Amino acid sequence: MPESRLAVSFGSSFLGFATHLGFLRGLIAAGHGPASVAGSSAGAIVAGLYAAGLSLDEMEAAFTHPELRSKFREWRTPFRGPCVLLGLPGFPALIKGVHLERMLRDLVGDRRIEDCAAARLHIAVTNLRTNCVEVRNCGPLVETMLASCALPGIIAPRKIGDELLWDGGLGSSVPVEQWIDDPEVTHIVTHSIIYDSQLRSRERTHRFNFAAAMLAGHQLTADELLRWKLELARRSGKIVVTAETISRRPRIGIPITLPPPKPWPDYARDLMALGASSARTVAATLSSAAEKPAANC
Repeated sequence: MPESRLAVSFGSSFLGFATHLGFLRGLIAAGHGPASVAGSSAGAIVAGLYAAGLSLDEMEAAFTHPELRSKFREWRTPFRGPCVLLGLPGFPALIKGVHLERMLRDLVGDRRIEDCAAARLHIAVTNLRTNCVEVRNCGPLVETMLASCALPGIIAPRKIGDELLWDGGLGSSVPVEQWIDDPEVTHIVTHSIIYDSQLRSRERTHRFNFAAAMLAGHQLTADELLRWKLELARRSGKIVVTAETISRRPRIGIPITLPPPKPWPDYARDLMALGASSARTVAATLSSAAEKPAANC
């Protein structure tokens, strides 16, 4: 299989960047380095840093840093909380993401998406003014990654130009639509993260509350959209391989999560190991596809 024609998409997930990184590391270790990457939310950060040319070790250092949790803490959060809950204008989220932005700028500077040379990059964002999902392949890298992570109520939206952009996972949880008719892509790999708490909820639907039902409904819609997009990709002749990593929901110790049961660096590496395990299965499938006659691909 020509590796220059492999595309990998990292799905939206709450703080799932360590698991996504483990998956990426596992693919590359098996000889399947992607030339095109895409992502939503946490997946957008992994895709963006990789495309910008950061080494896997540099990314691991950032995601396992003991002070990572401080990037999600802002002193104004306790004052914003009641305003967010009351739905007051001008308070769309608990944090603005100023520390996270500083961290990303330290890593990639003022680079633009179109300047990323390690891989072609696409980042999903949601434009609520135009009521459209946009999979962007140009624009300021850091701002677009942050926009893709702007989960309503948690991280504030980002204004790029005249547009206010929100979480890419709202409309494209795993962006692949940009590759359906792309002649440069023959193989598409998607990586989604499913939390064990989600699986337990599906088994106990009689205990659903309103919030759980709304989240489950959103997940169902996202999964159905992805299935249709992947079917279109297959019909266009692409080899499609999907992977789901079942993981514990990351606990980083920010105001909306519990502290991890062990020091964050060790906990993050456990999450990376889960992603790497999924990558080994995908790598075997890719290798098997490469061994088939070209007519069958």
